[in-house]
Amino acid sequence: MGEPNQMDKYPEHQQAAIILMKTGGLLSMIASYFIPRDVIRRFHRGERIRLTNKIVFELSIANFFASFFSPFMSTWMVPKETGDYLAGGNTASCTAQGFFDNYFYGLSVLLNAVLAFTYCIIVKRERRDEARSTRSLLLILGLPPIICFLLAAKPLFDQAYNYTDFHSCGVAEHPLGCLSPGSAYQCTRGSNARELKIARFACVFLANIVIVVSVCVLIHHVVSRERRMTSSPVEMSASTKVSWHGISFVAAFMFSWVPWYIWQWIRIASSDDMKNMSEMDSPALLYIISFTYPLQGVADAFVYFRPRYQKFRERDNKELRLASIFRSLDMKVPKILCVDWWQMLRSSNTDHESDDDDDEQSNGLDL
Repeated sequence: MGEPNQMDKYPEHQQAAIILMKTGGLLSMIASYFIPRDVIRRFHRGERIRLTNKIVFELSIANFFASFFSPFMSTWMVPKETGDYLAGGNTASCTAQGFFDNYFYGLSVLLNAVLAFTYCIIVKRERRDEARSTRSLLLILGLPPIICFLLAAKPLFDQAYNYTDFHSCGVAEHPLGCLSPGSAYQCTRGSNARELKIARFACVFLANIVIVVSVCVLIHHVVSRERRMTSSPVEMSASTKVSWHGISFVAAFMFSWVPWYIWQWIRIASSDDMKNMSEMDSPALLYIISFTYPLQGVADAFVYFRPRYQKFRERDNKELRLASIFRSLDMKVPKILCVDWWQMLRSSNTDHESDDDDDEQSNGLDL
């Protein structure tokens, strides 16, 4: 899978962006792990699992594997002959990366749309945060993986998973640019990659439309509820809290994906021949994309655990913040982070000092 224009050495900002992307992918994997862990532990304790938490559970699994195969592995699965920084894979690893990247990132976007729409229905129709039946639950949680699998499987048969311009493999023609008008290269793989990209972008666009419409409805609901004075304060507070939680998940999604959408718009609108990521002349934009693109798992974990963290802070605001984070994650708090331990240590030091003073006084009397 040799490229027509190989680059044996990337600029320093490109290399730094790849390392930043791998680091972000690792952090996203760690953060995404804690959400399924928390849901499973609560299920075993017999607690009621809300419908939105079940969707977030599946979303976190998608984020975990998407972060692993795309930003974390990135160039390690890219064929060596591409000349990309740290490239160490082959055609088989590139195909596998492209399939899993397409599947799990597609599932992540689709589940974000399902989550936003679910919050919208709960708030507007004042329903309980649960599925009405097992059939509806299977439809909500089972249909997105099936749709994404069908969309990800089609490029496998067309040999359309190849090296892309973002230091990883995905839906692309090979060699890159062979589908451009007037290209001197003949496509050996992925001759219908353009149509597959259009189909994928259409699905992503529809999912984003659902997300944007849902968050607008949630914001309108919050504003209208705050203006209405006839409702009871408790009822208004509960409804507003649910609305803001849904808005926060959408904000986490936008934090991760908006810079990527901006980059796609710039590269399409800048010229007839779209620039490759390796030719990107804006280190600042490249750093922003490399930082936000892998971190949706971190952002979702922040939104998921934040209400629990706030409860621990309200319960004991003197506790160290890091200790509250440990409690929110259902982890054992180290003694060094416990306020009682520090107070006991200080009191013991004070006692030792007083004992030393008494010894000095007694020695003086003896003399």
